[in-house]
Amino acid sequence: LAVRKDGVVASGDNVGEVNVRKVGEAASIFRRETGGGAVSSLAWLKDGTLAVGTTDKVELWKTGRCVNTLKVSSDCIALCALPDGSFLGGSGEGEIKHWRDGKCVRELKGHTDYVLSLIRLKNGKIASGSYDRTIKIWDLEKGKCLHTLEGHTDVVTALAELPDGRIASASQDKTIKLWRDQTCEATLTGHSDWVRCLAVLPDGTLASGSLDTTIKLWNTKDGACIRSFRHHTKRVSALAVLKDGTLLSGSHDGNVEALR
Repeated sequence: LAVRKDGVVASGDNVGEVNVRKVGEAASIFRRETGGGAVSSLAWLKDGTLAVGTTDKVELWKTGRCVNTLKVSSDCIALCALPDGSFLGGSGEGEIKHWRDGKCVRELKGHTDYVLSLIRLKNGKIASGSYDRTIKIWDLEKGKCLHTLEGHTDVVTALAELPDGRIASASQDKTIKLWRDQTCEATLTGHSDWVRCLAVLPDGTLASGSLDTTIKLWNTKDGACIRSFRHHTKRVSALAVLKDGTLLSGSHDGNVEALR
């Protein structure tokens, strides 16, 4: 799932379809038809272009048509839009590529396996989570890894930044960890299967989605689970938040649900 500033939502699936529409409206603004590889990541760029990551390329869509195709050597599972209109793409080879105007202008190397999550922090640094079980903090301009956070016992699947600057990380080890600088301050447990996605609500509440088909809401001050939802019949694979605080969830059951 990817939410544009005006509330337009893009969703993608394993057969390559992308559906772009406003929440609550049945009609699509545009659709990318099936084929061309499973959709593994989505991101809205500064100018309203939609970046679509697939098994071997990143497509750039604008006003309902593909305007550019960037070839990649392996799955682009993570995308991160940057304020200047450029974007980052994580690869199956552990590299993070910085794309600007259709060209790769920089590569960040340090992970040893798939990069599954990328976020830009409020301080301008980049955080990445990987199949190699680590989280790395990067200085993008210098192309340098500043810190490596270790603690998860399985794949790091998702990252989110909390309002107080802490980083939340989700993992296939079924836990969520809260990091301040390089220290893990808390480990949140409660999911019975992989935690696949994270999102932060306007009040600072952390939402998590899991292969156990549930969505959980967490108080990040004391680590308590506030509430658990089961609206999907299969794994929850994506979460996103609208401006009004509505939580969107995407699932392998083919549905996008809105929780208010």
